[in-house]
Amino acid sequence: MVARKKLGGALGEMFKTAMQRPVTESYPFGRKVVAERFRGRLDIDPVKCTGCSICEIVCPAGVITMVPVGMKTIGSRQVEVKRPSFELYTCISCGQCVDDCRFGALTLTHDFELAVFHKESLVMKKALVVDK
Repeated sequence: MVARKKLGGALGEMFKTAMQRPVTESYPFGRKVVAERFRGRLDIDPVKCTGCSICEIVCPAGVITMVPVGMKTIGSRQVEVKRPSFELYTCISCGQCVDDCRFGALTLTHDFELAVFHKESLVMKKALVVDK
């Protein structure tokens, strides 16, 4: 008796879904649309970055490392200039660095295709440019 109820329920579900459109998408061959609030790859605008190190401090995954890129003269003293380097292969896309950046230098893009053969290619060093 119990098996007959399960079979009847399964048949009913099968006939109901047989007339619906398939849910499977042909992803690699079609363009995938992501939600507006999707958090993908981290990106930086090197022009807006001041090297304040707040992003490194607040990152819970330890993705951001401040790298010395030179010295800068401010008034009569020399100050070491540091810029962030990002290891995107360990980024959890939490957005904490984006939220805490006062200068709007960091953003989370909609890019989600992060599969690579070598994880070193996911190290972003685009902010390591010394501004003269």
